[in-house]
Amino acid sequence: MRRYLKTKYILGLVLVLFLSACAEDLGNYDYSEINEVTINGIESEYEALTGEPFKITTELQFTLDSDVDDQNYEYKWSAINPSLVPADQEEFLLGDTKNLDVTSLKLTPGEYSGYFRVTDKETGVYWVKKFKITVKTTIYEGWLAMSDVNGATRLDMLSYIDNQYKFIPDVLDYVGSELTLKGAPENVYCFPYDAQKYGIYLTSSETGTTKIDPDTFGWAIEDYLSFEMLSNVPTDFKADFIEEVGSWSSLMHSDGNFYYWFRIYRWNYDLPINIVNGETQYFEAASHLGAADGYGSDVIYDNTNKRFVRHPYNTKECYEMADGSYFSYHTGNKELVYMKRTDYNGGEVFALLKDPDNNDLFLARMASRRWNSVISQVGYDQIPAEIAADMVNADNYAIDPTFGYIFYNVGSKLYQYDLGLKTSKLMLDKGANDISLVTYIKRSPVSKKLIVASYDAGAANGTMEIYSVPAVNGDLTLEQSYEGFGKIVSLSYRQR
Repeated sequence: MRRYLKTKYILGLVLVLFLSACAEDLGNYDYSEINEVTINGIESEYEALTGEPFKITTELQFTLDSDVDDQNYEYKWSAINPSLVPADQEEFLLGDTKNLDVTSLKLTPGEYSGYFRVTDKETGVYWVKKFKITVKTTIYEGWLAMSDVNGATRLDMLSYIDNQYKFIPDVLDYVGSELTLKGAPENVYCFPYDAQKYGIYLTSSETGTTKIDPDTFGWAIEDYLSFEMLSNVPTDFKADFIEEVGSWSSLMHSDGNFYYWFRIYRWNYDLPINIVNGETQYFEAASHLGAADGYGSDVIYDNTNKRFVRHPYNTKECYEMADGSYFSYHTGNKELVYMKRTDYNGGEVFALLKDPDNNDLFLARMASRRWNSVISQVGYDQIPAEIAADMVNADNYAIDPTFGYIFYNVGSKLYQYDLGLKTSKLMLDKGANDISLVTYIKRSPVSKKLIVASYDAGAANGTMEIYSVPAVNGDLTLEQSYEGFGKIVSLSYRQR
């Protein structure tokens, strides 16, 4: 008991001495109020155009400095691109005054995090206001059309800016691009390389195939497609078409060969892939493709041996397929008229085959699922003879991704073939104007809308129209129409 009382007494004495020391210590400090800054006048988000003025006016409030002298403070406006990995991020200085007043913004198009920093020179204390800047150009996003104007190539653009489309004829000349397209127009194709890069490819008969800068449309000789190939080819090498397949990969067709670029493994276009596993001879590949989606297989037609083969994701060769219950993948002497993969019914490849002996036309359908490299058969039907007579000679074909209709045109007339009913319906008649293109553009804001391009040859005036396609063979509904083009021969959408 005594030990307990003694311990209790000692603890109490220590506590008294501690509190006494603290009470004396409270009087030994002088406290001063800090000069706080409140930053107003800055919005959370801004849109700006490269090369154009960009201004922000601030409203600053200081708790201890009512008569503000700017010489007492430092100001800093900056921006970084947060989508880049930290090692690649660069801070861009925009200004060093209280109000931002940039006469010509030099940021390339993209999304930026903006920062305004106010530093008190006397204390070194600073305050930061963060905001977002979306930088665009007049060519930031929109439709690109390869147009034929009196036999010459012109790249036109419907630029999407300020929530509306602005037509820019001859956009390469408009931006002062170093590229001059020569000869007749052939195709334009836009797709992302990977998370950081984007490709815009242009092909004309005399220029060959080349990229342009996706933001400025500038050009250098190193942008030629030939610089992406390991094969020894001419500088102005020309591709028949380039199409995105799978994830971060593409197939390029040229002169009966397919070349594969797989960006994850950094495979450049190398040796052709149109050779079947276990065989020693390359075959001539038809200039149509049932392109894969995700990690599926591409469907390719072997013109040499008249057969369908598949090209699996992440491989450099093709494989034969086991016949299904509908048809033989070895088609005898049949010629491929058209082939395209569509999202219809979860993903199908539509292939039109012609018997050269009598012009009979057949529709082969193959399931092509996004996450499955196996190609399976869905159906095989002969097109009725009275319909095949026109369809086999059609100028353009397109497959509706929702209903599976086959659209095709002969001159100025557009038809819709219903594969279930095996009937064809006249949908449009442009009269004196010919139809130059019928297509669906998957990578676009209207991926499920039908696009029809027509032109008045006498006036050298082309039109692009966008239609919604109803069910049960209803009439097309015109949703958008744009004029001023030449004869559109190829169309793609520059995404953001």
